[in-house]
Amino acid sequence: MSRRTSPVARWIPISLLLMCLAAAANESDILALISLDGDVGARIIWRRAAQTLSWLAGAALLNQLIRRVLWDRLVARAIGGPVPGVLKEISAVIVYLIALTCIVGLVYQRSVTGFLAALGAGGIVLGFALRDLFTDVFTGLAINIDRTLAIGDWVRIDEGSGNVTIARIREMGWRCTSLVTEEQTTVIVPNGMLGRERVVNITQPIEPTRFEASVTVDYSVPGDRVKRVLLASLKALATEPGFDSSHPPVVLVEKASSRGVEYLLRYWILPWDPQSPTTWKDLVLSSALHHLRTAGISLAYPKTDVYHAEMPARQIDGRSVKDEIKLLAKINLFEPLQKDEIRHLAQSLHRHIAPAGQTLVHSGEEGESLFVLIEGLLAVNVERDGHMQQVALLEPGQFFGEMSLLTGARRSATVICVTESVVYEIRKHALQQVMEQRPELAEHLSRILAERQLLTRQALQRTDEAVAPQEFDSLAMQLLDRMREFLGSTRLHTAH
Repeated sequence: MSRRTSPVARWIPISLLLMCLAAAANESDILALISLDGDVGARIIWRRAAQTLSWLAGAALLNQLIRRVLWDRLVARAIGGPVPGVLKEISAVIVYLIALTCIVGLVYQRSVTGFLAALGAGGIVLGFALRDLFTDVFTGLAINIDRTLAIGDWVRIDEGSGNVTIARIREMGWRCTSLVTEEQTTVIVPNGMLGRERVVNITQPIEPTRFEASVTVDYSVPGDRVKRVLLASLKALATEPGFDSSHPPVVLVEKASSRGVEYLLRYWILPWDPQSPTTWKDLVLSSALHHLRTAGISLAYPKTDVYHAEMPARQIDGRSVKDEIKLLAKINLFEPLQKDEIRHLAQSLHRHIAPAGQTLVHSGEEGESLFVLIEGLLAVNVERDGHMQQVALLEPGQFFGEMSLLTGARRSATVICVTESVVYEIRKHALQQVMEQRPELAEHLSRILAERQLLTRQALQRTDEAVAPQEFDSLAMQLLDRMREFLGSTRLHTAH
């Protein structure tokens, strides 16, 4: 932590220098005052003391000027940050050594060569006695000169013992460097360790950095299906601040173990701009778990069960009617439906595997079906000012086309596959048969449609104003009338 000089302390060197100069100028008067004006020895001692203090006060004043003008202003402005304290201390030592040399040669009339030789010999003795200390000092000096590390940088120190420290540099001193971890814990590291151990500067240069996370999935799930789901989960984070889209995220098979297949999720971010790598790993794994859970895929776990009957299904592959029922039951649009009604929809739906880049629906075209995304990622685009603009990303578990299915309205957006995707298509005749058996479903579905339309309108207008109950009821009633007209069932018209 940098030390601040108080305003009073800054004036001490100037005041001391002025006092020494005044004492030297009024030497005779001061000696006469203390009755020593005739003593030659006292005059010499007084003169040397005044000159020595003058040199030291001048050195202190020069050191203050170097600190405040050179280091704190010019150099700090040039490097765009605070100057490490070790450089300031080294400049101070040089200034005072020059002052001492001048005092020896000019004030006491002694040989400067002998003084420097004695100083060098003493330095050699101290060097052997304090070699570890000097290693820390000179390592810190080399780091500051090379500018490989700077105050504010986040670094990773891999110690030989296997310990790993990730922290931000707060201060670099003569012997030690002060670090602050993400937990706001202060760690003091000898500079010699920075020279011996492997140090990774995560902050510099300020460029996207590649990070990785991994998940393990059971062997029974096809690898291409897992990759499709996990890749969609990574691309769903493209709008997060700090995510670098210029380096496409990838999903790789890292290894196969006794538990299952371990998949590596590789992504690029700007560390701590604004989120830490730890936060990013949480976002990546949370998104991956959400996509896997929605697709009906669970993570691998140790299998120690012994079965004497048919093995229970651990994964949902979305191909059998039983699995399709489980997946459709998770869609909130179908919450009012009973189990047999969902079964009817599952038996009549159509499963599509669409490659990346394929357009599923075009804005303005007619349609009588709804699509449910099971795996992958879809982009929703609308036309604004003559250009198509992306307004949303659909993740597994979300659906689109409900207005076309229930009211026959034209498609309001163009939906394109960002990654290879699996979608279920439910057509008009399938839902019409269900609603003929239970006409009151029309009113439930109309209210769900009204709620989704109002939420979509708020998102497009970027507002969170509350909707009046009268407006919601009016919209739900309009949609109910359109549903009855489009589905064309006599029972729907007489049920309300």
